[in-house]
Amino acid sequence: MVDVLQHIGLVVFYVVLFVLNVSIFLGVPGGWIAYGAIFVYDAITGFSTVGWKWLVVMGVIMVVAEVLEAVLGLVYVAGKGATKWGVLGAFLGGLAGAIGGSFVIPFVGSIVFGLIGAFAFAVLFEYVNYKSLDRALQTGFFAFIGKLAAMFVKFALSLVNLGVFIYLSWG
Repeated sequence: MVDVLQHIGLVVFYVVLFVLNVSIFLGVPGGWIAYGAIFVYDAITGFSTVGWKWLVVMGVIMVVAEVLEAVLGLVYVAGKGATKWGVLGAFLGGLAGAIGGSFVIPFVGSIVFGLIGAFAFAVLFEYVNYKSLDRALQTGFFAFIGKLAAMFVKFALSLVNLGVFIYLSWG
């Protein structure tokens, strides 16, 4: 009976970790919170479930996810032909939108306004410098798509950590 209850508890914990990872799309650092919960779980079990080696690997995965999220959207928009001004606009707009949006609409605002900001600033910077609305709108579209893709990459890497934890803890 104890074994069954332990497995039920683990499944509930897995679901909570998954929901935390999904919260990345709401502007919450869900991947980091899930990683922290896994760390606490492992500490409670005397670091016998996951172990230090895997905890370090999972931490590195989270750092890589953050770096990729910050850079991937910019690399994508630059690869689609944006100038340095369009890339700078996408970066500044995404950052300003994410910060400002969290004050407008808690949680969801940072994502929505981050996407809108990346689009709007990329369009603005391209248009001001090159006076081509078509080119500016195209750059803005690619900035939007790049930022969205970067969020999905971060989510996917957070799910890798969840998968590693499931593999190591189920048994």
